[in-house]
Amino acid sequence: MAALLDLDPRWRALMDPEGPYGGLIDIGFDHPSDWPHDPRGDQPFVKASDDQLASELCRLDDARYLCATLALPVRGAEEVLMIALWVEVPHPVFYAYLDLLNGGAVPESTLATLANDLSPVAAQDSPVTLEFGDGTQRPLATLDGVPDISLDQLLDLYEASGTLARSALKPS
Repeated sequence: MAALLDLDPRWRALMDPEGPYGGLIDIGFDHPSDWPHDPRGDQPFVKASDDQLASELCRLDDARYLCATLALPVRGAEEVLMIALWVEVPHPVFYAYLDLLNGGAVPESTLATLANDLSPVAAQDSPVTLEFGDGTQRPLATLDGVPDISLDQLLDLYEASGTLARSALKPS
């Protein structure tokens, strides 16, 4: 028996192993949405006055950010969208994570604030829970009250992030 999503031509076009996408496309944000300077691009580190941006850490004015991973299952499928995004954390959490990167102890789970806009799933400044696991991988963010996303929300996220336009999945 086919899954309900398999009846949707947009889902079939996205998941077609012979097609141009071959499955879900992960999303990644180079910097927090409030970052007013040039993107980091392929540079390992950007410094603009006192503001600093690296692949995993960011300091902007008095705010401190960490890069985290958000896993969003797609409703009705076994696939999971992975998003590399930024969260604002309290200063002690930021410095505990910096210590972890230098061989220190794993920080405790903490509340943080989403620093990228994931509309319509979650707006910037939404609360997230940040888990550091065993400290060997990027922290895992969980959006409160968002256990999964619909196909339309997935396509909205793709379009808003510039990953993929909805029109690219129209049947030919």
